[in-house]
Amino acid sequence: MIRLETQDIVNVTKKQIAGIFKMEPMELRFVNDFQDEKYLLTNDKLHLSNQHYWAKVMECVFADNHIRPVLMCEVLYFLRNEFLESDIKLSFSFNFADGANGEANATAEVSFHDSPELQPGEIAELIDFALALQDKQWFQELTEKYKQLTA
Repeated sequence: MIRLETQDIVNVTKKQIAGIFKMEPMELRFVNDFQDEKYLLTNDKLHLSNQHYWAKVMECVFADNHIRPVLMCEVLYFLRNEFLESDIKLSFSFNFADGANGEANATAEVSFHDSPELQPGEIAELIDFALALQDKQWFQELTEKYKQLTA
């Protein structure tokens, strides 16, 4: 698993926007415009996760002063483009205790699908190999997996 912090997420987002839109972003800035999401506030803090895919979390400023909103779902898409075949748990936290221009933090946990799916024949070969190595624990694990696949 890889853990990304705010600056890492901003860097990936800038890179992906430049690649997709063929325009270099001048600035990415976090937003504080959550009028419709005030019900999500808890003690002057707002926490967004993957389920809040519709929320606008940033604004991208281009050279021609064009400002484009960046949604949570887009940040997830950009991270998935960067880290192929992964599950991503993304969260944004906004602290409004010091006023409307609160501090924003973002984190992402990137988990990879690194356990291959083996076919019953492949597992049977590994069972033979575990027997040859006299690895009882591995033999039992493989046998259980074989039974699950062939049941």
